[in-house]
Amino acid sequence: MSYDRSDKYQVIRTIYESAATRVVLIRAKQSDELRIMKIIHKDAAASEPFLFEASLLRELDHPGIPRLYETIEDEDYFYLIEEYVWGDSLDEYLLYHQHISQDTFLQIALQLCGIVTYLHSHDPEPILYLDMKPSHIIVCENQMKLIDYGIAKFLTSSGNNFQKYGTKKYAAPEQLQGESLDERADVYGVGRMLWLMLWYLQPRDVIRFWPVVRKAIRKNRDRRTGSIRLLTQQLQQTKRRAGKQKKNKKHLLQKIAVIGSETGVGCTHVAIALVCYLNQAGFCAYYRNETGQPVLERMVQHDMACIHEDGIIYHESFQGYMTYGPAVAEGEPPKGIQIVDCGCGRSDDADAAIYVCSGSVWQQVSGVPAWVSEEHAIIVCNHSTRFQAGKCAREWNHRVYFFPYQNNAFHVTAAVRILFSNMVERELICEKQKKKVTIG
Repeated sequence: MSYDRSDKYQVIRTIYESAATRVVLIRAKQSDELRIMKIIHKDAAASEPFLFEASLLRELDHPGIPRLYETIEDEDYFYLIEEYVWGDSLDEYLLYHQHISQDTFLQIALQLCGIVTYLHSHDPEPILYLDMKPSHIIVCENQMKLIDYGIAKFLTSSGNNFQKYGTKKYAAPEQLQGESLDERADVYGVGRMLWLMLWYLQPRDVIRFWPVVRKAIRKNRDRRTGSIRLLTQQLQQTKRRAGKQKKNKKHLLQKIAVIGSETGVGCTHVAIALVCYLNQAGFCAYYRNETGQPVLERMVQHDMACIHEDGIIYHESFQGYMTYGPAVAEGEPPKGIQIVDCGCGRSDDADAAIYVCSGSVWQQVSGVPAWVSEEHAIIVCNHSTRFQAGKCAREWNHRVYFFPYQNNAFHVTAAVRILFSNMVERELICEKQKKKVTIG
């Protein structure tokens, strides 16, 4: 395999070579720029992807996509002269850095979304990339480059039947099964890249972006994020909420005690759900257990895909502070709003208290403790109906929040989100720091 254009290019070295293909680093003599020459034998089975890539790159003009300078052929070979993309692949970049900031995560994520959005917006037919993997994303200082378009395809209005191309670890399930594809296959690929980067962030940032990433990598494409544009919007919204967090933190009560009327009314469930809601809403919150029961330890023991780091348990939107008792020195608690699960106990220095009672016949209380009225505690009626919660409110002459049924405390439903949103707005945001509440 040989190619000699000594009048235009100087061969520097071979980057990759197989029986039928060769990739060479060259220098353009006129401009002194480095470029890539891809050489493939005309009889090779792999020549079709090379030719498609050449025809595709001719039509594309985006800073994140390599430029095709020219195509040449002779009797035996095709030659593609492309832009030389220098920098580290995404996997190399993460390996070198070990940890990345939220800003770096967003810069890479949004640029990657921008490149794929450009492909999906191609006229007259959208282009599906279909080969998202870390080695195809090159970090070139402040500009990301997406390389290798060998298996990209045009998405026609009549639909496509695709062969089972793609990398098993990163390709969408429908792609590996040879099904008809749409833009959501690339949403999955981008989501997998975000998932890969996610674990190089600080744990608090993992909590912040995990709900967005999780929806992008759902195996069922009908439940997956519908488009790259929508994924971009979700990332930008999460970024804006993170920016508002610093403003909000000054005006949100910093220690909230959750206290049950008796054992089994769902005090821990409400406390965990509140932590998850606040983190999803942009307020950094964490759970602290003072029930005497090993709540967080059981999360770890039951393999709930938790991250345990520096005495903090992270699980999706939840973070909990581990306490090991007086005999063990505790680590530094995270910054943010402390949600204290008191069980049936009390808290001496909370800014606010949530009193959880039950609407179940065997757990109903005839009234509330005196401190609930004296300290204007927030009453939440669990295991009940809206009618029962309203009846309690009238009898006790006190606002009562109805807690909707929620199977999993870590997955905040729309109804619970509305409940906590109202509670935060009415009860937990203040213009200045309130005096501590003593409950006991």
